[in-house]
Formats: sequence, structure tokens, C-alpha cells
Amino acid sequence: MERVTVTIEDGADFSTVVEALRRAGFTVAEPLETLGVVTGTVERDALASLSAVPGVSDVERQYEIQLPPPDAPVQ
Repeated sequence: MERVTVTIEDGADFSTVVEALRRAGFTVAEPLETLGVVTGTVERDALASLSAVPGVSDVERQYEIQLPPPDAPVQ
């Protein structure tokens, strides 16, 4: 599963686009309607299909970054 952030186009109906994303295999984690963004997960092979959903402006993978503890020696 890929964690992604989807940006919805200005003027697009948020709930309609979110429902279309669900039909494309997207599992919604957090809809942020005020920001025009929704986060969630999708299978890797369905990732490209999210960009084709009408009303979607951008699909961005979320990356996890892990920093060493503050007292760790410099690498």
C-alpha cells in the first residue's frame, strides 16, 4: 500500500471527487475539505489511476523520514 496525498482542483465538488477516488481504489484516511486535500492509501498498481479521476489536480506519495535521536553521533 502507498500512502498518498491527493489535491483536488479548485471549483471541483469535493465529495464527488472523493467518491470517485474511492471507486478507483483509494482508501480515505483524512478528508481536509477546507484545504482541498485528502489523504489515504492505495495499492501501488492503482496509483496511476488516481491522477485520471476528474477533479484531481495532483497525487503525491507520502514519504517517511526517520532521523536519529538528538544524542546520536554524527554520521
